[in-house]
Amino acid sequence: MFKSKRRPIVTPQSEHLRLVGTLAMLWGNVDFDISPIERNSMIMGMGLHDRGYGLLDNSPIGGMSDEEWNEIARRSFAMQYSDIAADTIAKYHVRRLASHDDSVERKTMTAEFSLAINRQLKQYSLSKTLFDRLDRITNLCDKISFDFCMDVPASDAVSIFPGNDDDTEISVRYHVGDGLIHVTPWPFSVDSYESYLLAYQLDGYPERLDPFILPYRLERKQDQ
Repeated sequence: MFKSKRRPIVTPQSEHLRLVGTLAMLWGNVDFDISPIERNSMIMGMGLHDRGYGLLDNSPIGGMSDEEWNEIARRSFAMQYSDIAADTIAKYHVRRLASHDDSVERKTMTAEFSLAINRQLKQYSLSKTLFDRLDRITNLCDKISFDFCMDVPASDAVSIFPGNDDDTEISVRYHVGDGLIHVTPWPFSVDSYESYLLAYQLDGYPERLDPFILPYRLERKQDQ
């Protein structure tokens, strides 16, 4: 779960994932190619990338012990979707997160995950280049949703390959704040999109649920 940095509310992982899946659903336009994998596979893989938490988790991002996070990561990686492309996207994400820590346990975990991913790519004749690139998109969508759920203004950027058959990289920047999400250059199929996430009052969560609506607007800047 994500504890707001400015008010007493929490957003469960399941809602964070819903925003990531929405961004994946909207991905692609004349400047950013639609992925060659099935769109539903992309939405499922990215929208369910952190699949080890459950619906109303009580594991605070930034507040878990290493042991708790490692257990969730291993559980998430071990899950298997029948949709192999979606499953591979999710496994890539968990491996990337594990690689961000230099502890012995995380290094071991990353090596194990890499071997398993390589076996899966080979077994199903999947393109490593393709899934490496898809993981960049997962990372961008995850960062946007992550910062939105933290509930304070934030900006960052991820290097993306906009063309399926082009090795040119572009730094895609984003800013979230006050319910607005801006991304430059614009990689989505619509100029704007409005929806909401369900957060909950911190007091009593998750035993007692007091919902709180977090509206958002994904909006293309006029100068793009």
